Amino acid sequence: MKNRNEFVSGLNVEARFLVDMLYAYVQQKDTPKIPKEINWRNFIELCYATHFAGICIDLIKLLATDEIPDVVFQQLKSYQLRVITSNERLIYQYNELEKIAKDEQLVLYPLKGITLMPHLYDQPFHRHLSDIDVLIDGNQLSQWENTLSKNEFRIKRRLAKSAFHEKHNLKYDPLQAFKRDAVVDFHISLNSGFNHIDIPIESLQRNQEHLHELNQVDQLIFVCLHAYKHLYYGQLNLLHLMDILLLKKEISSTALWERCAHFNCTNEVQQAINISLFFFGENDRELPDWQYVILKKQLHSSTIPIHTRWLFRYRKHFRIPVFWYLLPSYLWFQIFPSAAYLRQSDGDSKYVTNWMRRIKRLLSNR
Repeated sequence: MKNRNEFVSGLNVEARFLVDMLYAYVQQKDTPKIPKEINWRNFIELCYATHFAGICIDLIKLLATDEIPDVVFQQLKSYQLRVITSNERLIYQYNELEKIAKDEQLVLYPLKGITLMPHLYDQPFHRHLSDIDVLIDGNQLSQWENTLSKNEFRIKRRLAKSAFHEKHNLKYDPLQAFKRDAVVDFHISLNSGFNHIDIPIESLQRNQEHLHELNQVDQLIFVCLHAYKHLYYGQLNLLHLMDILLLKKEISSTALWERCAHFNCTNEVQQAINISLFFFGENDRELPDWQYVILKKQLHSSTIPIHTRWLFRYRKHFRIPVFWYLLPSYLWFQIFPSAAYLRQSDGDSKYVTNWMRRIKRLLSNR
């Protein structure tokens, strides 16, 4: 277990400066002084890698500019302009999706950055969008496919599904759409069965205040579960921690924990919130070592120790995501998936042909 002072003192100069600036941003405090020994090239690379460059350039503008090389402003400004262009393209693409949903009377709720960016951040370029995540009704999946194809979207079905997965709510985002370099991930549940948590869209629609806009409590739950799932497998997008912190300030804690208890996801949401509060210095709780290691890894100041690497390898490759009494069915469908599952990824050939194609694909990805 590590406290935050240990965490900050263990960072390199560039990572510590970035963390201090982000702390000042969320706490609305004075921007920290520039460390004398800072390596600006490493700092810029860290801003790029963490997707915080859009915020950082506005923060360092508040500092003594004579201490900052011109190239720092130029490179961060260049990144900021790319974020603006990318974000505008994705927003335009989402607006098209929303129009399609309204015209065809289809369910569509935006998730993560595409809806958080305009509501939580001071400037649109402070939140970098990499793709569009939306929630749809699984019963309308075929309608969405047909409608998207008519509107010149390219369609791709995900491979990680079978009749068994769908029956037991172990769903992934089952559909991707592409248009003008924009990627849209379609989800049919607020969580894809991770840790036996499933939040179907029917449970969400009863709690929504606006058409095509999720309630903020459910948005926070989704972001927390998404962040925790990545953290659990040894990855973390630090931008999600800022999403969590800013969203949490907007909602009632009582409403949040009542909703989490209803969906049986209190532990996962609490852990995601804890690491967000830890990162931004809003609590003095100690952080478990395995989460502490991931934070440091994302800030480029350390590598994952061997024993922690094995922990994540075990979780990723050997953890069976079902209850014990479902294990025989789970293993059977892992070896012999349903014909419908194989058709989604391998075409309309005979079952044996599609099965052999899948085996070849799995072996080639090892």
